[in-house]
Amino acid sequence: ILVTNPLIIIKMKTNKSILLLSFVLASSFLISCEDSIDKVNSPIPYEPIGGYESSDEVAASHLVSKFSFDGNLEDSKNNIAGLEGMNISYADGIKGSAYQGSSSVSRYAVGNATSKITSLNDYTISFWMNTANTVADGGNPGQGKGAQGIFSIVRPTEFWGAMNLFLENPDSAFPNRLRLKLSVENGREGVVWRSQSIIMNIDQGINTWVHVVLAYDSKASTISCYTNGAASTNLSGNTLWYANDPGGANNPNNAPKYGVFEMTGTNGKVVFGNHQFETTPPLNNGSQQDWATSYAGLMDEFRIYDAALTDNEVTALYKLEKDKR
Repeated sequence: ILVTNPLIIIKMKTNKSILLLSFVLASSFLISCEDSIDKVNSPIPYEPIGGYESSDEVAASHLVSKFSFDGNLEDSKNNIAGLEGMNISYADGIKGSAYQGSSSVSRYAVGNATSKITSLNDYTISFWMNTANTVADGGNPGQGKGAQGIFSIVRPTEFWGAMNLFLENPDSAFPNRLRLKLSVENGREGVVWRSQSIIMNIDQGINTWVHVVLAYDSKASTISCYTNGAASTNLSGNTLWYANDPGGANNPNNAPKYGVFEMTGTNGKVVFGNHQFETTPPLNNGSQQDWATSYAGLMDEFRIYDAALTDNEVTALYKLEKDKR
């Protein structure tokens, strides 16, 4: 095509020059970026925490169950399986996704546990939670009101499970306090005080992620509680458990300690996000209660160990998970 207008010729030359200049600059930038990549040396690794590179390395040989809730109800250790969920939902978690409870509908999952779970003696339960406080029923029961079930190992012939973890009713004197309760039932012969429990009082922990750990050491008969990697002393109940009435803090009755923990009467069922008596139908010989509901908050990185983690292990686990490792 013959172009006779000189203005058009100048414009075409100008655009061609601009395109050429842009190509040269882009090429120089890509070459510069390519040269800046270190192809010889490996990336600088994260500094170990407590001697561990990742959270799964902490007491790895004792980790018997781990739920990350990354869009599923899968136990990476395969000791809890076949979970059937009711209205299950997920949200953003501390690492990936998290289990999302509900304040409007009943939400939970029921699964089958191996003997690794139902024969726990020494144990640790670790998880992250992010929740509003429970709501006192005030004679007007409903979802999210009263005690909220988090985890239970089922005993079908008893009202309470062999192990129960739940948010207790709120303390009106401390409106900003979460009350996390663990109760257990020791079926070992010779134990008179079979039922034992502890409440962790978590202040300033409402609607924020909190890492909680509860660990039982059968040799010492002690239950240890941790919040965000540090030992908690804000507890309701005794941390040294006895098999009979000690008669006082110094055990004047010379009562034996709680000792070896044996779960009896279990049927291999576990419940996430609810009590065993609040499912439909109830998994025990009881019935649904107006003062109890399923869990309404968020839950993430739920772990069970068949050992009592040490202080250093708990701190490392908290820091590594917080660092998304």
